[in-house]
Amino acid sequence: MAKNTASASPAASRTGAARRPAPRQRRSVRREAAVNAAFQLAEREGASGLTMRRLAQELDVDVSILYRLFRDKDELVLALCERTIEIELDDIGDVPEDEDWQDTLRRIAEVTWTYQTRFPAITLLSFARTTGGPAEHRMVELLLSVFARAGLPPAEAVLFYRTFIDTALGLCAHSASLSLLAPEDREKDDSAWRRVYSHLPEREYPATARHIDDLASLTQKAIYTSAVEAVLAAAAHAAELPR
Repeated sequence: MAKNTASASPAASRTGAARRPAPRQRRSVRREAAVNAAFQLAEREGASGLTMRRLAQELDVDVSILYRLFRDKDELVLALCERTIEIELDDIGDVPEDEDWQDTLRRIAEVTWTYQTRFPAITLLSFARTTGGPAEHRMVELLLSVFARAGLPPAEAVLFYRTFIDTALGLCAHSASLSLLAPEDREKDDSAWRRVYSHLPEREYPATARHIDDLASLTQKAIYTSAVEAVLAAAAHAAELPR
C-alpha cells in the first residue's frame, strides 16, 4: 500500500498544519454545510420554511454566498434530494446475490417508509423530483437490476420499476403530509371515520356501515404495504407469462 504523503509533506511538517484544500474542495465543503443546514431547517420549520434567505440566516452568511453555491433554490432542493437517496442507499446496503428479488424490493420499500417517518418535510420536498445526480444513478441502477432479475423484459422492467417507486414515494408523501398537520387538524382527520362515517344512515350507506370498524382501524403503513405487495405480485405474474 502506498504511503499517504500529503500529511507528511515538507510544508505540512514546517507549519504543523494540513495543506489547505483547493478552491474546488473548499466549495464542496461549503455546499455540504449548506445542505446539512437546509436539511435541519426544513425539518424544524417545514418545507415552506426553507428559503435561501432563511438558510443564509441559519448559516450566518450573506445570501449572495448561497447563490454562488446553488444557482437557485431549486438546485438546493435537488441537492437535498440527492442527500436523501444517499441516506437510503446506505441503509439498504449491499444486496446479497442469493436474495430473492421480491425481498430486495421489500427492504427498499421499508427503508423508504422509515425515511419519511423520520424526515417528513424533506420527503415532501423531494418525493416527485428527478435529480439526475450520482446517488439517483445508483438507485435507478439498483431498482432496474432487481426487476430484471425477476425475469421481466426491458420494457416491463422499466414499467414496474416506475410503478413501484412512484407508488412508494407517493404514499410516503401522503403519510408525511398528514404527519405535518397541526395536532388539532390531524385529530380531525384521524377521528373522521368514527365521528362522521359511523353515523351515516345504514340504509343509505350499507357498505360503509358494514366496514366502519375496519375503516377506522386501517393504518397508513398497512395501505403502503398492501400497495407494495400488489406491485410485486403483478410483476411476478408478468414475469411468468409466456413470451
